[in-house]
Amino acid sequence: MKKVLGIDLGGTSAKVGVVNQYGEIEHKTEIKNDKDNLLPNLVDKILEELDKWGYDYKTDIERIGFDAPGFIDHKDGIVKIAGNLNWFDFDLKSELEELFHGKPVYVLNDANAAALGEFWTGAASKYNSEIFYTLGTGVGGAIVLDGKLVTGEHGFAGEFGHGGHMQKVFDCNCGLTECLEPVSSAIGMAKVMRKLFNDDPKHPVRKLFEDNGVEIDKLEMRDISEVYDATKDPQLKALMLEIYRPLLTHMSLMIYALDVKAIILGGGGSKMGQNLIDIIWEGLSDIVVDMYKKDVVISIAELGNDAGIVGAAYYAINDWNWTI
Repeated sequence: MKKVLGIDLGGTSAKVGVVNQYGEIEHKTEIKNDKDNLLPNLVDKILEELDKWGYDYKTDIERIGFDAPGFIDHKDGIVKIAGNLNWFDFDLKSELEELFHGKPVYVLNDANAAALGEFWTGAASKYNSEIFYTLGTGVGGAIVLDGKLVTGEHGFAGEFGHGGHMQKVFDCNCGLTECLEPVSSAIGMAKVMRKLFNDDPKHPVRKLFEDNGVEIDKLEMRDISEVYDATKDPQLKALMLEIYRPLLTHMSLMIYALDVKAIILGGGGSKMGQNLIDIIWEGLSDIVVDMYKKDVVISIAELGNDAGIVGAAYYAINDWNWTI
């Protein structure tokens, strides 16, 4: 059977893989972005890699799945906004199909690709529905219901980090003031703690970090994860629960609204592993009734950096399998 090319474009590089019909990556590589000649250079490098791997591009590669950050209209392959790439109303699909010599290209948002990857061969592969959260620089996400990716009317579904009256600590980069992203992302968690400890030098949790060799002004999510894993300190746990309250509120609303089977957690914040799952379950205990949560599974994403490759390939194979 012919193969599918999965491409996961990030801010500094693209992860590329050849994926078979079972969701297995046969070969993969990472290509640094050339900011001055991004797509032509990327495609040239990919074609070179395919040749090195022994593939005949014309006959072995059937179609291409391509994910990128930003607001993307999946139906038309138009990138409405991808600020970091300086793309605005950019016809990514047409550009790529020309560069790839007419091969069909299927374009989607990076969080949606990661969710589909986990749905096909990862943490959600046993289930028919999932809510996928990415906890990293921001808070993104995706929804799969009844085996179909929910993209929304304009392709923007899954922007979980924005909207609402979720917190009053930091304004959001999107222009709104009370989004959950500025506090519940991996970067946000550390930023809130740094502010709290600098405002209150006698805070007991500050001393916990200092006793474990952490410089408060350099505090990152990795430090929070490592110190909590080593100490299981109840005051640190309570503080994380407080900072995650906007995220927990969002999760509870999604559970009630969509009645999904699995919540999958990805991104840098998910590296807390089982500790994060335990904290989330505790935080949901008083805001979701047993009837809804008894069958919900919360898991850490399994595919890591391969999720986007696999998910983009899956979307290309099943390009008709989306819903508004």
